[in-house]
Order: sequence, then C-alpha cells, then structure tokens
Amino acid sequence: MAAARLGGRGGARTASIRIIHEDMRSILLPRFAPALAALLLAGCSVVGGGGPGPAPAEDPRIGADPAEGPPVRRDLKYVVVDVDVNELRYMDGEQVLWRAPVGTGTGFRLTTERGRDWQFNTPSGTMYVQFKEQNPTWFIPDWWFIENKRPLPPLESPERRQEGGLGAAAVYLGNEIAIHGTDKPELLGRRVSHGCIRLSNENALRLYHNVQVGTPVIIVGSAPVLGEQPDSVAAFTRQARRVPTPPNPLARLGTQALLTRLERELAAPDTSHAWVNTAHTLIGRGLEEDAIALRGLLSRAGQARSATRREEYATFLADAFSRGSLRVVVSLNRIPEEARERAAREIVEATMEMWHGELDAPTTPWPTRRLPRERLGPEGQAGWTAIEQAEEAYRARYRPRPASTAARGG
Repeated sequence: MAAARLGGRGGARTASIRIIHEDMRSILLPRFAPALAALLLAGCSVVGGGGPGPAPAEDPRIGADPAEGPPVRRDLKYVVVDVDVNELRYMDGEQVLWRAPVGTGTGFRLTTERGRDWQFNTPSGTMYVQFKEQNPTWFIPDWWFIENKRPLPPLESPERRQEGGLGAAAVYLGNEIAIHGTDKPELLGRRVSHGCIRLSNENALRLYHNVQVGTPVIIVGSAPVLGEQPDSVAAFTRQARRVPTPPNPLARLGTQALLTRLERELAAPDTSHAWVNTAHTLIGRGLEEDAIALRGLLSRAGQARSATRREEYATFLADAFSRGSLRVVVSLNRIPEEARERAAREIVEATMEMWHGELDAPTTPWPTRRLPRERLGPEGQAGWTAIEQAEEAYRARYRPRPASTAARGG
C-alpha cells in the first residue's frame, strides 16, 4: 500500500468513496457485528506471499480490503498513527486533541515448511474506519497456532475464538488491521504486535467514541521488514489467552453521582482525562435504559472548560447518536431548549467533521438520515427539529466546502 505521508513527508492518497449508507449501517451492523469483525480482522497481521493456495472460501477470517474514501482534509478530524515513534494522534485539523503510545508490527516474517508465510508489519497508507466494537472477540488465525506449535483446529472450532483478546474496544480498518486495546500496556511505544495497532484499554475506548465509520486513519513512517521471527520474539509478542475484561471502577456509582463527577471533570485542567471513563460509563447506561444519564450527557454539551475538551466531548455525543439515534432524539426532547439546541449543534458538527467527502453526496452521514422523521412520535419531534436546524446551519456555513487539501500531522 502506498504511504500517505504527513508533516512534510509527501502527499495524501486520494480515492473515490465507498462507504455504506448510514441508514443501512444502523440496521445491519448491530445484527451482523460478529461476522463483520471476523471478516475485517484476521488476526492483526499482513499476510505475505506464497502458501499452498488460496484460503478456503468458507473462512470468515479472510481480511477485507481497506475501504477507499475521499481525500483527507487538513481542517477536519482524522487519526494519525506514526510507526516511526509508535504514537497515535487524534487530530482536529492541525491540532492534536490527544496522543498516546501504541504498539505496532515487529516486521518479522513467519514461514512454514509448506510454504505459508506472514509478514508482521503495520502497513503505511490511508485507511478508513470500517467498523468498531466494544469488548471484541479475537478470531485466532493460523499463525497463532503455528507460533505456539499447536495443531491447526478447524475453522469453525471454538478454539478459534478468544474473548477479550483485543482488549476493551477495537476499531477495524480492513486489510487485517485494527486499532485495539491490550492486556500488555507495558509494551506500548514499541514494535511488538503482529501488524495491528495496540492502545491501552482506556485509550482504545476513547478512540472508539471519537471515530465513526468512514473516519480517515493515516499510518505514516517506515515499517521494518525483517527476517525470520525468532521463538523469543514470538513469546514476547504473543497475546494472553482468555483475558478477562477488568471491572469498570465507576460501575458502582449512581447516575446522579456520575453526572456530578462528569461536570467537575469537564471543568478540570486539560491535563486530566478522567472525564473520558465517566462519559463512557454514562453513554453505556444511557443507551440501555437510563434516560437520566443520556439527558445529563446532552445537557452538558459545549460546557467543558477548554475548546479542546469541548471538541472531543462532542465526538462522544455524536457516537451516542450514531448508536442510539432514537433514544438521543427523545432525550433531546426532554431537556431545556437552549441545551437541546447546543447538544444538537455539537452532534451535527462532530459528525460532519469526521466526514471528508462532499456535503451533498448520497452517502453523506447527515444525522437526520439515521432516523427519518416519520418514524418518530410526538415525544421526538422537538429533538429531531433541533438536529434538522443544526444541519441547516452547518450547510449554510460550509457550503461549498473549501477545496480539499492534504492532511498534515501534529
């Protein structure tokens, strides 16, 4: 894959858009999430050439090609992964909203006597988020069994499924690459993976809320291409088996206590990121049955201490809308008008700032496309109208958008 270089390293790759329509995603993704995850992620490695022929057609772990998308714009939101320094940066234009160490591919090669081989590097280039998932299952590929000198089980074997193997959350990019959590945070900042990009579980959840399907992820730097993988490297990099998800320390708190905590954390200095887990916990409750949690989250839109935090908090609200549009619209209906308009504006702007294509394209993810108005009863009309008016205001400000320009990293 050709690299899309940033910050003086060259120009970004361009391509035509092929992203699933928002309405279809909202219907199909929850139903087929496990199958999609298996399709998009075949074990965090880039497969090399050779082998005894193509993989069986029934194998659900065959990696999908990376989705193509529009040119990356330097004035919108995107993700940069720099394999030279093993760092992920979540970008708002040229501003870094947050950065974190990552683990990337070792670059070693694994081959078998029968001619199968894998090159464990992290490819450079521009990818686009295809799917994201909390508490994902890892579908264990052949190379793991070969590394561990175990017989290959059938493709449908339960031995191929590892609960917790990808940490707290995963963002799938295609081409057998994902950004996901890890049970070995002490190894971050190094080349220790089989090709995937590892984050701490806390930052994996943070990124999960920050991005949406179609958000660009630009991988830059020079991935190493090394020789045969020593057994010592395999032991160093391999993931643990059946890793339990650690309990959320905030789960025991009541909703009102969490909202009070969130308000205090949003007002804290920029160096504190404690608000991330509080907002994550409230979103989880709000999208289940806790209307107070969702209304409280929406009411605090635009009230963080700094512009940087306000920008990121808005992505959490956009994520909540993308996953529970009906609940969010009804909740908007039940908060004061000023707060409703503010939250609707934040949802629309955060959603559209992750879309790098044309505003009038058929696949443009306008929030109202997720939830046609005729599907709402009286309890959702004011919320839907607020979203519609925020979209109209966004169109008025940004139509036409400036000419596309290549993104520059931070």
